[in-house]
Amino acid sequence: MKKFTACLWSVGFVINLVFVQNSHAFIFGDSLVEKYDWNGVEVIWVKDDRFPTYHISVYFADGALSDGKRRSGETSFMFGLLDSGTNRYTQKQIIDGLEYYGASYGASVTHEYTTYHISGLIRDIDPTVRMVCQLFKDATFPKNEFKKYKRRYLASFKQMVNDHSALANRAFRKISLDGSPFDKPVEGLRGHVRKISRKDLKKKLSYFNNKVKKRIYLIGPKKVLDIENIIKNDCNWTEGADFHREVNYKMAVKKKPPIYLVTVPEAQKVEIRIGRFLKDNEIGRPALREFSSSYLGGGFTSKLMEELRKKHGLVYSVHAFAAEQKSYGRAAVSTSTKRKETVRVIELVKSILSDAGGGKISDKDFNRSKSHLIGRYPFRFEKSASYLNHLIFLDHIGKDYDEIHKFGKKIGNISSKGLAVDINDIFGWEKQVIVVLGHKSAAKILKKIGKVKIVDYRKFL
Repeated sequence: MKKFTACLWSVGFVINLVFVQNSHAFIFGDSLVEKYDWNGVEVIWVKDDRFPTYHISVYFADGALSDGKRRSGETSFMFGLLDSGTNRYTQKQIIDGLEYYGASYGASVTHEYTTYHISGLIRDIDPTVRMVCQLFKDATFPKNEFKKYKRRYLASFKQMVNDHSALANRAFRKISLDGSPFDKPVEGLRGHVRKISRKDLKKKLSYFNNKVKKRIYLIGPKKVLDIENIIKNDCNWTEGADFHREVNYKMAVKKKPPIYLVTVPEAQKVEIRIGRFLKDNEIGRPALREFSSSYLGGGFTSKLMEELRKKHGLVYSVHAFAAEQKSYGRAAVSTSTKRKETVRVIELVKSILSDAGGGKISDKDFNRSKSHLIGRYPFRFEKSASYLNHLIFLDHIGKDYDEIHKFGKKIGNISSKGLAVDINDIFGWEKQVIVVLGHKSAAKILKKIGKVKIVDYRKFL
């Protein structure tokens, strides 16, 4: 039996986590993780007796990429409508029943994989899981509910014109990831969603039930294991389903960072996104990536916040991230400002990124950012669902669970020079794409810093 100890230091306190591993069980605090095989489906149980509650996450090894280029949104649509009715129950009966037991449930769809979550009181786990299994086994997507849901789904695209932040994120994904398999949002495009039929949804559900590999994650008291027979007999998940999404792609290299203006009517401010696509050979160092994005824009004490808000008063908030999946990653700086300040904000961001990437990192800023990141890290696992989601992600990308406990040490070992090199690699200005969403009059302002391509917002719906 091996022991791994990670000491996570923050200002004024120390958090000690002991990680014990053998071939079948892992200890994290008071939690014990064990693995089982239920008819060919791997099951991971995290023992947690603190509360009389449970959380279940079912991992499906495929996601929105299963829709193909011209059927975007189908997976998200299907999982969203899964509780619309079966041969035995109406939508009202399903929702009333699950609400009676105080259950929370629903799906989260990414491009590479999908998870379905169920949580509630442990005493009610049997009827709750039986009902959810009934949805997977016998969902019929009734005609009336299908039509209503489709109208609401399509209406959400129209409403997005009033949510400029969400619209900017959507446009930035398409522009910065253009040419990759990941450029379309998992919710799909309006024109593709219009073509979805009930037959398509039934076919998609059958695909996830019978073809796609699954893994079940449980957290709670031992009673949570009582659902084994329900899963085996009621969920209609074919034994031997083993398909998992693998992605191979090539991306063209753009030599000069283009500037895009996505025009929306009546916009008083502008949304700014500066970032890029990370290819598969640029990912694989999540601790370093997280430190880089945290240093730049990970909170009120971050470098971008200090400069853009505290010193110059140009923005209310600004964030940076460098996130990875199994086959790709994304990096971005995200903020908004007054239209007349657009160029000033972009130039300041450029200066901050260039300075940090060039090694202009003070010891004070470096140590403060490191302590902040290490100190807050354990608290992301306070919620059971958050811990399970991290285990799911580690399994998805093929990493061991002890990565959780190595995080503090990895961050502690990063030097200011190493941080600068990574910021330059990821956020080097010549690699970035600039996307501004705002009124068409912003074009004249943006032309001061380069050639501008103007795109109507409706292209991204």
